[in-house]
Amino acid sequence: MKQDTRTTTFNQPNRTQPAQANRTVSSKSRAASPPVNRTVINKAGGADGPSGNTSTTTKAAMKNQPKDRLGQAVVSLIFGIFGILFFIVGMLKLGFDSEYSYMPSTGTMATILFAFILSVVGFFLGIIARKSSKGRGMAIAGITLTTLPVVVMIIIIGAGLVLVYRQW
Repeated sequence: MKQDTRTTTFNQPNRTQPAQANRTVSSKSRAASPPVNRTVINKAGGADGPSGNTSTTTKAAMKNQPKDRLGQAVVSLIFGIFGILFFIVGMLKLGFDSEYSYMPSTGTMATILFAFILSVVGFFLGIIARKSSKGRGMAIAGITLTTLPVVVMIIIIGAGLVLVYRQW
Protein backbone atom coordinates (compact mmCIF):
# COMPACT_ATOMS: atom_id res chain seq x y z
CA MET A 1 0.00 0.00 0.00
CA LYS A 2 1.38 3.39 -1.04
CA GLN A 3 1.48 6.15 1.54
CA ASP A 4 -0.14 9.48 0.57
CA THR A 5 2.39 12.32 0.78
CA ARG A 6 -0.02 15.17 0.09
CA THR A 7 -1.29 17.67 2.61
CA THR A 8 -4.32 19.93 2.48
CA THR A 9 -3.82 23.68 2.80
CA PHE A 10 -5.90 25.68 5.26
CA ASN A 11 -7.04 28.44 2.93
CA GLN A 12 -8.12 26.05 0.13
CA PRO A 13 -9.48 22.88 1.71
CA ASN A 14 -10.24 21.13 -1.60
CA ARG A 15 -6.75 21.58 -3.07
CA THR A 16 -3.72 19.64 -2.06
CA GLN A 17 0.01 20.36 -2.12
CA PRO A 18 2.90 17.89 -2.05
CA ALA A 19 4.47 17.49 1.37
CA GLN A 20 7.99 18.84 1.85
CA ALA A 21 9.27 16.11 4.13
CA ASN A 22 12.68 15.81 2.48
CA ARG A 23 13.49 19.50 2.66
CA THR A 24 16.86 20.21 4.23
CA VAL A 25 17.18 22.86 6.86
CA SER A 26 20.10 25.26 6.78
CA SER A 27 22.50 25.19 9.70
CA LYS A 28 22.51 28.99 9.79
CA SER A 29 19.73 30.60 11.75
CA ARG A 30 17.74 33.37 10.17
CA ALA A 31 18.09 36.91 11.42
CA ALA A 32 15.18 37.92 13.58
CA SER A 33 12.95 40.50 11.96
CA PRO A 34 12.09 43.58 13.99
CA PRO A 35 8.76 43.38 15.83
CA VAL A 36 5.84 45.03 14.10
CA ASN A 37 3.39 47.15 16.05
CA ARG A 38 0.02 45.60 15.28
CA THR A 39 -2.01 47.55 17.81
CA VAL A 40 -5.15 48.89 16.19
CA ILE A 41 -7.44 51.42 17.82
CA ASN A 42 -11.04 50.61 17.05
CA LYS A 43 -13.89 53.09 16.78
CA ALA A 44 -14.96 52.49 20.38
CA GLY A 45 -11.59 53.79 21.57
CA GLY A 46 -10.07 50.52 22.80
CA ALA A 47 -6.94 48.84 21.52
CA ASP A 48 -6.97 45.37 19.98
CA GLY A 49 -3.82 43.33 20.26
CA PRO A 50 -2.62 40.67 17.85
CA SER A 51 -5.39 38.33 19.01
CA GLY A 52 -8.07 40.96 18.33
CA ASN A 53 -9.13 42.52 15.05
CA THR A 54 -6.14 42.03 12.72
CA SER A 55 -8.00 42.70 9.46
CA THR A 56 -7.26 46.40 9.67
CA THR A 57 -3.72 47.67 9.50
CA THR A 58 -2.02 50.69 10.96
CA LYS A 59 -1.24 53.79 8.96
CA ALA A 60 2.50 53.17 9.29
CA ALA A 61 2.21 49.73 7.73
CA MET A 62 0.21 51.13 4.81
CA LYS A 63 2.80 53.84 4.13
CA ASN A 64 5.59 51.26 3.78
CA GLN A 65 3.78 49.36 1.02
CA PRO A 66 4.48 50.61 -2.53
CA LYS A 67 1.48 51.84 -4.46
CA ASP A 68 0.25 49.70 -7.29
CA ARG A 69 0.41 51.79 -10.46
CA LEU A 70 -0.22 49.05 -13.00
CA GLY A 71 -3.26 50.89 -14.37
CA GLN A 72 -1.23 54.03 -15.04
CA ALA A 73 1.42 51.97 -16.82
CA VAL A 74 -1.19 50.34 -19.05
CA VAL A 75 -2.79 53.71 -19.85
CA SER A 76 0.64 55.16 -20.64
CA LEU A 77 1.35 52.31 -23.05
CA ILE A 78 -2.06 52.65 -24.73
CA PHE A 79 -1.70 56.43 -25.02
CA GLY A 80 1.76 55.92 -26.52
CA ILE A 81 0.44 53.54 -29.17
CA PHE A 82 -2.50 55.78 -30.06
CA GLY A 83 -0.32 58.91 -29.91
CA ILE A 84 2.03 57.45 -32.53
CA LEU A 85 -0.87 56.29 -34.70
CA PHE A 86 -2.60 59.68 -34.60
CA PHE A 87 0.72 61.42 -35.22
CA ILE A 88 1.41 59.30 -38.32
CA VAL A 89 -2.15 59.80 -39.61
CA GLY A 90 -1.90 63.56 -38.97
CA MET A 91 1.43 63.83 -40.77
CA LEU A 92 0.08 61.85 -43.75
CA LYS A 93 -3.02 64.07 -43.87
CA LEU A 94 -0.77 67.14 -43.64
CA GLY A 95 1.23 65.86 -46.62
CA PHE A 96 -1.92 65.24 -48.65
CA ASP A 97 -3.39 68.63 -47.70
CA SER A 98 -0.23 70.45 -48.78
CA GLU A 99 -0.55 69.04 -52.31
CA TYR A 100 -3.91 70.70 -52.87
CA SER A 101 -3.84 73.87 -50.78
CA TYR A 102 -1.53 76.03 -48.71
CA MET A 103 -3.64 75.68 -45.57
CA PRO A 104 -4.10 72.35 -43.82
CA SER A 105 -7.64 71.34 -42.94
CA THR A 106 -9.06 71.72 -39.45
CA GLY A 107 -9.31 67.95 -39.08
CA THR A 108 -5.61 67.55 -39.81
CA MET A 109 -4.59 70.05 -37.17
CA ALA A 110 -7.05 68.54 -34.67
CA THR A 111 -5.54 65.09 -35.27
CA ILE A 112 -2.01 66.37 -34.69
CA LEU A 113 -3.09 68.30 -31.58
CA PHE A 114 -4.91 65.24 -30.22
CA ALA A 115 -1.78 63.12 -30.81
CA PHE A 116 0.32 65.69 -28.95
CA ILE A 117 -2.07 65.77 -25.96
CA LEU A 118 -2.24 61.96 -25.80
CA SER A 119 1.53 61.72 -25.94
CA VAL A 120 2.14 64.30 -23.20
CA VAL A 121 -0.43 62.73 -20.86
CA GLY A 122 0.95 59.24 -21.57
CA PHE A 123 4.51 60.45 -20.92
CA PHE A 124 3.65 61.83 -17.48
CA LEU A 125 1.62 58.73 -16.54
CA GLY A 126 4.59 56.57 -17.56
CA ILE A 127 6.96 58.63 -15.42
CA ILE A 128 4.65 58.24 -12.42
CA ALA A 129 4.09 54.50 -13.00
CA ARG A 130 7.80 53.77 -13.48
CA LYS A 131 8.32 53.94 -9.70
CA SER A 132 6.00 50.97 -9.12
CA SER A 133 7.17 47.38 -9.05
CA LYS A 134 4.22 46.13 -11.10
CA GLY A 135 4.03 47.32 -14.68
CA ARG A 136 7.49 48.90 -14.75
CA GLY A 137 8.21 47.49 -18.21
CA MET A 138 4.92 48.77 -19.59
CA ALA A 139 5.62 52.19 -18.09
CA ILE A 140 9.04 52.33 -19.76
CA ALA A 141 7.50 51.23 -23.06
CA GLY A 142 4.84 53.93 -22.68
CA ILE A 143 7.51 56.56 -22.00
CA THR A 144 9.43 55.44 -25.08
CA LEU A 145 6.39 55.45 -27.34
CA THR A 146 5.20 58.85 -26.14
CA THR A 147 8.60 60.52 -26.35
CA LEU A 148 8.95 60.14 -30.12
CA PRO A 149 5.84 62.15 -31.18
CA VAL A 150 6.42 64.81 -28.52
CA VAL A 151 10.05 65.40 -29.55
CA VAL A 152 9.24 65.44 -33.28
CA MET A 153 6.31 67.83 -32.76
CA ILE A 154 8.42 70.17 -30.61
CA ILE A 155 11.10 70.22 -33.33
CA ILE A 156 8.49 70.94 -36.02
CA ILE A 157 6.89 73.72 -33.95
CA GLY A 158 10.31 75.20 -33.18
CA ALA A 159 11.37 75.08 -36.83
CA GLY A 160 8.09 76.68 -37.86
CA LEU A 161 8.53 79.51 -35.37
CA VAL A 162 12.09 80.09 -36.53
CA LEU A 163 10.97 80.23 -40.18
CA VAL A 164 8.09 82.62 -39.39
CA TYR A 165 10.25 85.05 -37.40
CA ARG A 166 13.11 84.86 -39.89
CA GLN A 167 10.91 86.24 -42.66
CA TRP A 168 10.19 89.42 -40.68
